[in-house]
Amino acid sequence: MSTSNTILKDLNRDSHALEEIQTLYLQSSERIDTIFFYEEYSTPIGGGLTRMIVPRHLATIAGDSKGRVVVLHADHCKMVKYTRNEDENYHKVVDYLQELVKAGPGRVREKWIRETSHRSIAKGEPLAIPQTILPKPLISVSTNYVQRLHIEQFLTKKLLPVTPTTHQPRCVLHGLGGGGKTQIASSWIEAHRNRIIVIDASSREQIEADLETAMRSIGPQYSKSTWKDAVAYLSSQKGWLMLFDNADSPDLELDDYLPNSIHGAVLVTSRNRECMSYAPESHIQVGELTEGEAVDLLHKVANITPSSFESSLAIVRELGMWALAITQAGAYIFKTRQIDTYLSTFRKHRDELMREASLKGRNYKGSTYTAFDLSFGQLSTKAQELMRICAFLHNSSIPQSLFERSTTSGFLAYSFDEYFPPPNSDDAPISHLENILGSKWDNHSFQELIDSISQGSLMNISIDDDGQVFYSLHPLVQAYIRDYLTPTDHNRYALSAGQLLLGAIRRLSNGEANVWHRKLSFHIASLPTRIRLADPAHALAFRRVYESVGNWNGMQELDEYCYSQLLEIFGPRHLATISSMGNLASTLRSRGQLEEAEKLEREVLELRIEILGQKHPDTVQTMGNLAVTLWRRGQLEEAEKLEREVLELRIEILGQKHPDTVWTMGNLASTLSGRGQLEEAEKLHREVLELQIEILGQKHPDTVSTMGNIALTLRKCGQLEAAERLEREVLAFRIMFLGARHPDTMLTMGNLACTLFDRGQLEAAEEMEREVLALRTKILGAHHPHTILAKNNLVVTTKRLASRRTSTKRRTKILAIITG
Repeated sequence: MSTSNTILKDLNRDSHALEEIQTLYLQSSERIDTIFFYEEYSTPIGGGLTRMIVPRHLATIAGDSKGRVVVLHADHCKMVKYTRNEDENYHKVVDYLQELVKAGPGRVREKWIRETSHRSIAKGEPLAIPQTILPKPLISVSTNYVQRLHIEQFLTKKLLPVTPTTHQPRCVLHGLGGGGKTQIASSWIEAHRNRIIVIDASSREQIEADLETAMRSIGPQYSKSTWKDAVAYLSSQKGWLMLFDNADSPDLELDDYLPNSIHGAVLVTSRNRECMSYAPESHIQVGELTEGEAVDLLHKVANITPSSFESSLAIVRELGMWALAITQAGAYIFKTRQIDTYLSTFRKHRDELMREASLKGRNYKGSTYTAFDLSFGQLSTKAQELMRICAFLHNSSIPQSLFERSTTSGFLAYSFDEYFPPPNSDDAPISHLENILGSKWDNHSFQELIDSISQGSLMNISIDDDGQVFYSLHPLVQAYIRDYLTPTDHNRYALSAGQLLLGAIRRLSNGEANVWHRKLSFHIASLPTRIRLADPAHALAFRRVYESVGNWNGMQELDEYCYSQLLEIFGPRHLATISSMGNLASTLRSRGQLEEAEKLEREVLELRIEILGQKHPDTVQTMGNLAVTLWRRGQLEEAEKLEREVLELRIEILGQKHPDTVWTMGNLASTLSGRGQLEEAEKLHREVLELQIEILGQKHPDTVSTMGNIALTLRKCGQLEAAERLEREVLAFRIMFLGARHPDTMLTMGNLACTLFDRGQLEAAEEMEREVLALRTKILGAHHPHTILAKNNLVVTTKRLASRRTSTKRRTKILAIITG
């Protein structure tokens, strides 16, 4: 038999045969669940050339409104060949196949019933009715389920209203996969309702099949009923509750399946936050567990009762209080019987542990990362790219204005030093950001990206009291995204996250810088160290932010890097190197490393006198800095001598009203106060304050610092009421402009606590000192001099308070004896 190419004619593009097949397909497509996968990247075809083999328009069928289109991040060859189980495309395809398989039995059964009915009619026989049709059962509640009281109480309030209602009671539980939505729904239903219709809402076909099954399960007389009959029937009934579980698809519309009756209730669980529209006033996000709930869940699954909760708390905090992740952790601990070593194992093998399915007998057979796959895989390429960049920022309080400011500036890093312009290596991350966000700010396009991400509950949106918009991601979602990246991609997205931040850092006034830089500082700290230290120009920009918020620890890392780079490039006597050494000395002083700071400042002063001369402004500034360090070290006599010399030079060079001259007067006043010359100190402080209000304004940080210094002098003079009043005013300013966690704010709180102690208000002093100690320990470290001082102050106050209480009890007892 010879071969023939006749059939190939029918396979040519635009052939009549293909057109007929496509027409037939479109006529039947409403009953077919089709998924069109297509390649994103061109395929190598030899000779260094690449070509799109089957682009999107050829991989899909125009006119199929129901078909789902899914991009695979691969070329034509790799989109169906996977070398490892962790391949992102492999998991995406498997998830969709599992979805189709899950819906398969219901469709086969319905088709079988229809075909049996047709055969019976053709033979003139009675319709064949299945012997028993049972409704879909409620998902059983896990034996490890930990009750989420606040959510279940919300369900009770919304689904069982105590007063008559004119609307159908509805409630939507929405949130990221693995949060426990279905378990909460099942737990509440078991406790409150009897007549339940359970619907698997993963697809329209499954919804319709479950509705038909529920209707036909009533009795033989309903054996021919359709899903529409079920909806109509429930519209005339009372006391029912419909659970639409896993209504996750963004293309799914539930309106056709909702009975029109106020005498039944509807409960929906979904990853798609757009489902909130079915119950605008009765939806609740299922997010993190409370610490107590999380620890209870861990112990239940692991079947342990530890003597200490310390390890358990560390585990659940690391897992972001996420129910499914904690279940997986508990299952692993159940197998290994080792809770104390879980965190170290988790940090080394996070990707494997978060992909490992739960133990047999668990109600949720998937894993945390599998749950995230479904939502992440539905995002567009740009949305996924944006998420990968956000994975390298802090997980919370990502300001919308970060994206707008950075895009508006062209994502360019600002040069804070003439010797270090932005490097050429910035071009690649800038291009990457432009591909995602555009070269010009387009609020509408950006909002579409954010909406698509938040729709799948991968991102939460919040608005602060000032109307500013912020985004947040669950830390496990960030870890999931980073775990998928190759080392090369990991570096690429981290660089783009750093460039996004650099584009939003500019020279600002003190007030604006304090507010804006507080919003950026946590995100800078979340970058990998290699990104912060990728280039001196970048390090100097990040340093500017840390300086505004008082992050001395972060500044030391950046200052040491910049100094080492300048020393290597320019040598020790270059002005840029000397300036960098001075910055490092000031940072060391702020961190309480006074001996090292003094040593560096004396070296800087010697070099500047030699190179610039005694009267150069930079030399005079160094003299002033050294005087401050000497004052901090308690060397007050030498500090005063140096400050008087600095003041004389500044008056001569800059004039009496220059801000630097006024700053020096303030330092001298503080030194005089420390040496006990209180009358002269107060007089000089008030002169400084008057000049600062005139030159800088009432709310400038230097003006506020002088107010604090005056309050300190007033306390030493015994004018405690006036001191307290002024310190409270200073504290209000600092909280407003610097934030509660800034070192200067903590300093003011400590001073106020001392004044309260001196006034005999020991309870108030103790409360404030505890807050100061907690903040300083966390931000400055346990060994910082200010932290040690706060600890000592608290000990003294606690002892004095205990002594007072003992004396009060003794006096009360004596008085009772006398009057008895």
